[in-house]
Amino acid sequence: MTTSERTPVFCALCIASCGAIATVEDGRFTRLDPDPSHPTGTALCAKGRAAPELTSHPERLTHPLLRTRPKGDPDPGWQRISWDDALDRIASNMRRIAARDGAASVAFSLASPSTTAIGDAYGWIRRLMNAFGSPNAFTHLDLCGWGRAFATRYAFGHATLGTAFGGAMPDLERTGCLILWGYNPSHTRLSHATAIIDAQKRGMRLLVIDPRHAGLAGKADVWLRPRPGTDGVLALGLANLMIQRGWYDRAFVATWTNGPMLVRDDTGRMLTASDLSATGDPRHLVAWDTVRGEPSLYDPTVGRNASDPADLALEGAFEI
Repeated sequence: MTTSERTPVFCALCIASCGAIATVEDGRFTRLDPDPSHPTGTALCAKGRAAPELTSHPERLTHPLLRTRPKGDPDPGWQRISWDDALDRIASNMRRIAARDGAASVAFSLASPSTTAIGDAYGWIRRLMNAFGSPNAFTHLDLCGWGRAFATRYAFGHATLGTAFGGAMPDLERTGCLILWGYNPSHTRLSHATAIIDAQKRGMRLLVIDPRHAGLAGKADVWLRPRPGTDGVLALGLANLMIQRGWYDRAFVATWTNGPMLVRDDTGRMLTASDLSATGDPRHLVAWDTVRGEPSLYDPTVGRNASDPADLALEGAFEI
């Protein structure tokens, strides 16, 4: 008699972590289906649906192998060894290298969590690196959202990526207008695509910026089709329009960005205290205090300006 069990899980084959239902028949994983009760379980991609084939493939590697012949030999001479033996060998070699050349001479290699199941292990590998004393991670990332994640981490202090890395996910349920810029969730993150469609049904406007009429471009209120390679021009144009019309948070810009810092018109470089005085600190940048009518110094070591940010000019030219 066949026994069948259905268990709520999430698909770990990429960072999206879509909610799913796993079916196990007579102890064998046979099927993975979407779990509509899960926030990200509306649909599964082809890779998620192929999970049973991946786990039961006859050539899947499920145990450590030891190379017994030199690298470059047509036959590596793989031999199966136990997990304990493999871990002991790795630990011994790591200690030997660290004793000879220092812990920083060891690099830890990781796959991309966008397209593999390594996402759940990333944090533990980082902890191992820290405990061992190495700062070196040798990894690759796909042509994906990583650029956005690292850019926003450095710009705002928090990555807008999601799940395994603690980044902020789009608040689609309360979004009034959404821009998809070079991002096709219909192919890369189905949970986003279905959530966007639901948001559109309740009235959210959608703008898609993509040279191709792909994914949700056909459902967009506005589809902008920039010539490939001109995204930067479009971004600067939009930024210029936002500045002209005052569509930005002036207090935030004055307090948390270098918007108030003066730029020399002769060199195009930031004006510094050393430009104003022979004893000035070249690390101190200069803004203009509109209330006092004089320069105001910003010390990056403490992250503070000598003037109230509300008094600093964000536009204009000043002769000093």
